[in-house]
This record gives sequence, C-alpha cells and structure tokens, in this order.
Amino acid sequence: MEFFNNAKAVRLKSHLDKYLLADDDEQTVRQSRNGSSKKARWAVELVEGNPHLIRLQSCFGGYLIASDEPLLLGVTGKKVIQGIPESKKDPCIEWEPIKEGYKVKLRTKSGKFLRANGAAPPFRNTITHDIPHRTATQDWVLWEVDVVEISIVEFEHLQSCESSPLSSFAWSPDEFSDSFTPSVPSSAAVSPNYQAAISSDTHWPSVASNTSGFASCRQGGMGFFDKAKAVRLQSHLGKYLVADDDEETVRQSRNGSSSKARWTVEYVEGKSNVIRLKSCHGLYLTATEEAFLLGATGRKVRQTLPAKKMNSSIEWEPIKEGLYVKLRTSEGKFLRGNGGPPPWRNSVTHDIPHRTATQDWVLWGVDIVDITLSDTASLSSSLSASSTFSSLQDGYSPSPDRDSPMAYLSRMNGSAFIKQAENGNASVKPSPGMEFFRKAKSVRLRSHHQKYLIAERDEETVIQDRSGTSKHAKWTVELVEGVDNLVRLKSCCGKYLTAIDDQFLLGMTGQKVVQSLPRKLDSKVEWEPIREGFQVRLKTRYGNYLRANGGLPPWRNSVTHDIPHIHQDWILWEVDTIEIRPPSPKKVERSESLDEDLSSSSFQLRTPSQHESCDSFGGSPVKYEGRVIHYHVADDDGNVDDGIEGHSFNFKGQNVEELTQKLEEETELTNITVCSKNKINGKLYPLRLGLPPNNATMHVVVVPSTSRVELS
Repeated sequence: MEFFNNAKAVRLKSHLDKYLLADDDEQTVRQSRNGSSKKARWAVELVEGNPHLIRLQSCFGGYLIASDEPLLLGVTGKKVIQGIPESKKDPCIEWEPIKEGYKVKLRTKSGKFLRANGAAPPFRNTITHDIPHRTATQDWVLWEVDVVEISIVEFEHLQSCESSPLSSFAWSPDEFSDSFTPSVPSSAAVSPNYQAAISSDTHWPSVASNTSGFASCRQGGMGFFDKAKAVRLQSHLGKYLVADDDEETVRQSRNGSSSKARWTVEYVEGKSNVIRLKSCHGLYLTATEEAFLLGATGRKVRQTLPAKKMNSSIEWEPIKEGLYVKLRTSEGKFLRGNGGPPPWRNSVTHDIPHRTATQDWVLWGVDIVDITLSDTASLSSSLSASSTFSSLQDGYSPSPDRDSPMAYLSRMNGSAFIKQAENGNASVKPSPGMEFFRKAKSVRLRSHHQKYLIAERDEETVIQDRSGTSKHAKWTVELVEGVDNLVRLKSCCGKYLTAIDDQFLLGMTGQKVVQSLPRKLDSKVEWEPIREGFQVRLKTRYGNYLRANGGLPPWRNSVTHDIPHIHQDWILWEVDTIEIRPPSPKKVERSESLDEDLSSSSFQLRTPSQHESCDSFGGSPVKYEGRVIHYHVADDDGNVDDGIEGHSFNFKGQNVEELTQKLEEETELTNITVCSKNKINGKLYPLRLGLPPNNATMHVVVVPSTSRVELS
C-alpha cells in the first residue's frame, strides 16, 4: 500500500514497459507505450473501512473492473474493463496491492492478479486477471507504479477548471473538461453517493486550499536542489547540459567549467516539489511542444523567457533514482540526454524512454556549484527562496574574470554577510575535507603517481616530483577569512597556487595551474578541499579540480585544473602535514620546577610567538595532540647547516624508540642515531633517556649510519 498511500494518480507499467491505458471507447483496457497520454493516468481511491484495498479510476470516470467474462473461449484469463458499477461497494472494482520487491501485484477478491499479456495477437497488449501457472509468465502480473504528482481537486472545482490554473503536474484544463465532464455530466450518469465520494475532502484534498498535500508527496529528488543556488547537470554520457550562445539551443558538452553549464535553481512558490532552471543568459529551461524530428517522439528543449512565470513548461519535478535524478515535465515526460549518430548526438529532448537501452538517458548527475547563499532571515529578504527574478541572482553570472561568489556577495550586502559568516550564521558549511587543513600550518600534497606538488624555482611553474623532502614541496596553509570551507596554498617562494584560464595545450580541456601573487586575493587562489576516503580533492570556485597528469610528455608531471572524464583518481591527493598550527599561549603551562629541569637540558623548547598564535583561527583554542619535532640531517662529518630550514612533523609517541622509528620513516634512512645538539660547544649527544615532559617541542639532529662523526 505504500505505493498508493500518498498518491492521487498513478501510471502502471507492465513487464513489457507498456502502460495500462483506458481506451477511448470507455470500456476497453489495454497496454500502450504512450505513457504521456492522459489515458494512462489512474486516479487512486482508498476503500473506506479497508486500508488494504484501492480503486483505480480512469480519466473517463470509469473504474478498473475485474469482470467474469473470459477473454477467449477456453482460456482461463478473464477480461479487465473500465466501467461504473451499480454500487461503489462492488468488490469487482477493488484491488489489493501486494508488494513484490520494487514492483506490485494487484489482486482481485477472487485471488487472481491483474495481468499484462504478451505474445502474438489476439493476446498482445491485452489485459486480463488470472493466476499465472507457468514460470515464464510469473512476471506478467508485476507492475511498476509511477506516481503522478497531482492533487485532484473537488468535483465542483473540476467543472470550472477551464478558467483556473491548477498546480504543477495536475491535468491540464482541457484534459479535465474533455475527460471528466462528458463522462459524469449529471446525476443521471453517476449516483449521488458517487458524487459525494468524488467531492469528499477525505480522498480529494484541494490544492488551492491546502498546500500541505505537496509535502507528503514530495519526491526525494528535491534533496539534490534544496540548498543549491546553481547546479550543473551531467548526463549518462559524461556531458553537461549547456545553454548555447544563441540563447535558444540547449545541448550537451564536455566543457563543464564553462558558465554556460551552470543553471540557477529557482523554487516555485506554493509547489515544494518543483523547480525552475535558469541559464547564464537569464532564460529558462523549457519543455516545448515542437517535435525534434518529424515522426520522432522526442520534443525539443530550449531556453525561453515565457510571458508568465506560472507557465508549467518551465517547471521540472526532480525524481530521485539512486545517486541520480530524473527531471519530469508536467506532461509526465523526462529531460533526456541523447546519444547516437547526428542529429541525435549531443541533443537534449523531453520524452519517455521505451527501450531498455535508453532508460538511463533520462538520468542526470547533479553537481552543486558552491555559490550557496545564506539561509538566514537577514539574507532571505534580499534573496528569497521563492523569489524567481532576484536582482542579486540576475546580477551574478559566474565567470572566471569576476571575483569569487563570496566576494561578490560581500560587495552586494556590505559587511553584514561577512559578520554573519564570522558568527556562524552563514550557510556555507565546513567541508569534510577541511579536517586535513584545519590544524595544519604547512603540508605536502602527494598525487596518485606518488609524486609531490612542487613549486618550481622559476617562481611560476607548478609540477610533480618525487623529491618530497625539498622545501619546494612545502605549501603553507592559509584559511580564508569568513569562509569555513576554503584554503589558500602558498609556496616557499611566497606565491599562491593559482588556477588560471590559460589552456595547458591548445585544443585540450585542461587549464594551467601556476604560482602567482595577485594584487588582490581573488577566487583563483582559493581551493575547496573535498574528502574522498583518506584522500582529498581540491576544487576551484568554478568547479574544476586540481589534477596531476600522467602519460607521455608534455603531460607527464604536469599539473592542471580540469574535470576528469576518464582518470577519476588523477584528482585525488594525499595530504601530509609538515607543521601543525601551534596552540594558544594560554594553553602552554610551565611550572618553576619544569623551568629548572629544562635549564639543564640540551633541548630547545619554543613557545608559540604572538605572530604564530594569530595564525591559528584568530587565537581560538585548538586541542593540541602530540609534540612538534624539528629535525636536521647531518652530513658524513656530522655537520649541520643551521642556515637551511629543517623539517618538522607532529609526533604522538612517548619514547626515544618510537621517535627513532618515525624519523627513519620521514628520512627514509636506516640505523640512524637521534641526537641533540649542545648550543654552546656544538657537540652532538645521542638521546638515551626519555623525552621531555608536557609534549614540549624538540629540535633534534639525525645522524646517518654512514656518518664518521664521534658522538659524545
């Protein structure tokens, strides 16, 4: 019954992918592939006093009836017809839904099942009720239930529906006038009890008077769009829905980074399960009635700006299908990304797929473009979720030449938005990938090729290299003020990792990644970490990802930003924390006895400076785990160049043995000796006792086994 409890009208699809259809003679019931016809819609009535039974009423007002008349003489199957019984309590119009996986069987009171017949005529496309005895026909009684999201209004309102627009996904006025009115013109055709039942609010709530009915019928597909202000839609071919420059055509393209692939999401006031999609040209995605090709079923999808916003042709209902979504029109058709040879290739239509091979052509992946605005009341006044022609949205068209969306909003709303973001009221939520960078002061990024992201000495090029110990593999982490899910990465040259618009190679989709120091820190130097298991993807503000390329030169060791269509793991990076953000000075407690112990020790303890404390979330307390180990590797003579910056890492061990093992992993050396250096005489002393208390920071020297130095 869960298939029908919240449904006001449904379509039933057989194992042959054909729909149960009420014929024009108002008596025959058959199968047809034309699921978009109003004759394929069946209104659902719940049987009073029996919650397990339903009645199905056709668009002509007749009920689905299990008759006692055989389909053919000598055959067990009995006819199923449409008609109006003498009494609504007649059990021949009552059906019991029995769930069978994702499908349903409809059982009559006599124990037989609604059956869609196949094979040669006269059985082809017929409907009977029978009990299947052969294994080959067991699935002939299984039906898929496609809920048509409409609310049938009161009977009195149906007669005047020609002049009153109904809600989305309701039958159009001409369908009501053509279908219901001739079939039930007066009480002569329908009993008073039947009219009372039709007009009852118990089974037929009014859309105009009660919008809460939509909430109960809300499809899971709205979860893809609830908090999105702009999205990209990717078809089964890995191509994106694109609004062409002629401001009319809609097609598919692999260039998902273009602003033409971004669609602004608008919610329809009073309809919680419907959205509109607006292109970068300010036009709406529209399901037209114009045939794509003469004789073909698919209809064109265009960009238009209708005279009235209430036009149902620009409204789409998202229906969740696993990790994908189907976008359904008010006529029951679906947005379809076509494949095959021209002219079908890259075209977009709205249609109902009948072949098994094309069922996934109506599935779309939803990629949310992160320009999510605030959900708070202060910002909702300037950008309401129900506002369809917001001046703020119209003013912003994503372009690589503009500032980031957050910077744009800052200019539009002044300091109010930034203040809300600082207070935690903005809707930009911390990304799960931020946990890799939140406590890190500097990191190394290792690609799937086991190579590190390197800032070249020319202070411009960014490449991959296996030398992870080089200072050029070290990237300082900067958190973007007012935004919790963005970071900047600064190289040892003092320049930022930047996604620019220049093509890496002419004719290729990848764009260059360089080091730069812009006059104004804009969105090109901002990256959003997105966690992927134990790795991270770094996304630009315009939807591309930092990508470590492989293959032959010139691709080998290059770094670009792009959307991968084949090599999905090329955008995954492992994050190695080199330095952690020191805690607030208030968290470092030192007693007098500890000071006395430390004065006789050869270790150098360092308290975070005021400048370093300001780097850690404005001095906010951070839970500190382990200690920071700074180390240098001595040469064969035991010399250490203090002028060269050493390396550091966070160490959570408790003894010298664990520290030695960790340093062997870091340096990739074996049989090392961990020493401390006396600052007075410069001699090296091996660590033999325990580590200093209170997780104090340590400066040590690693002496390789090949060294000739004599240790004290």
